[in-house]
Amino acid sequence: MSKRRPSLLSTLLARLNKAKAPPRAQPAVLPFQAIAIYRGVSACEMARKFSEHRFLVREAPTLPLPGCTMSQACECRYLKFRDRRGESRRLDDFGAATRLTNLPDRRRTRGRRKTD
Repeated sequence: MSKRRPSLLSTLLARLNKAKAPPRAQPAVLPFQAIAIYRGVSACEMARKFSEHRFLVREAPTLPLPGCTMSQACECRYLKFRDRRGESRRLDDFGAATRLTNLPDRRRTRGRRKTD
C-alpha cells in the first residue's frame, strides 16, 4: 500500500503559513525602564511598604514579595513605566517659561573677558 502524498495546494499553504509567522523576539528593555508594585485591596505589609517605590526592571523584586503573608491570595501586580522618575523636574515640561524675570537679555552684549 502506498503512502498518500499531500496535495500541491496544501503544501503551498503550509509554506505560506510558516513564512507569515516570524519568530517572536523578547521586547528590548530600556536602560531606565521601571516598574512599580500595584497592590490589591487587601495587601500585606511588604506590599504597602513597596507600593510607593519604583524599581529598575533588572532590580525589581519578584512577586509574591519576599515575606508576603498572603502569598496564596496575593493580588499584587507590576505597573510598567518608561522611566524611573515619577514626576518631571523641569519647568519646560509643564509649559512654564524658563525665564521668570523681566531682566534684559545680556547674551548679545560683550562678555566679561578682555578677549570678548
